[in-house]
Amino acid sequence: MSEPISLTVLFGASKGFIDISTRIAKSLKLIESIESKVDLLTQIEFNAAWKTLLHACNSSSSDEQKSVLINNARIGFTKATCLEKGERLFYAYLGLAICDYLLDDVNNVKTALIEATKISIYKDIYQQERDLSLGFNKYGINSIINSYNPANMLNLIKGIFAYPLLLAQKIEIQKYNKSKSDLIPHILKKINAEQQMITLVTKANQPSVVFTSLESKSLELINLQKQCLEIITNI
Repeated sequence: MSEPISLTVLFGASKGFIDISTRIAKSLKLIESIESKVDLLTQIEFNAAWKTLLHACNSSSSDEQKSVLINNARIGFTKATCLEKGERLFYAYLGLAICDYLLDDVNNVKTALIEATKISIYKDIYQQERDLSLGFNKYGINSIINSYNPANMLNLIKGIFAYPLLLAQKIEIQKYNKSKSDLIPHILKKINAEQQMITLVTKANQPSVVFTSLESKSLELINLQKQCLEIITNI
């Protein structure tokens, strides 16, 4: 199992001046960790950007030549943000933020990280992968009870008891979706509501390897979103 990604280790010292070689050394492990966690077989721009950024960080060339490679990767990630969805979109913005960080572009680091935090981990990753894994569709019983896999009566009962809490989180998420605010307190409320949704739905569907695995992956991404907000606040 790969080590947890730590964005705060990479971006934590960005307030002061750091030599590009030091920044690259910090970013290299993060880049390799991300590549091990995401499918790199779909969009060309996304894949090429990651490979270019990794190549820049491994390069023994001058800082000027490395900066050219990093800028090329930044162009690729910018294009990828218009093409990707879900988890890959999240990592495209994260890759863009890393490029901006390596190029000392603090304002655009913040912009990219904000966009990464606005992505819905519950709807665009957890819910879609759950439905794909379990074969749900809009015509099935799942459209009636919405967030529960009625594998047995016990799950249905647990779902009914959890529904008031689930509804409260849905309202919070819908409130954010109407505003699409860039304000950190608003985004954090949305992230916390999605975290609660994922936890509640997973708990109501135990025992289940599918739900537990999706919860683990989704909560890791949510933790990264919270790290993004922390970084934005501190840089």
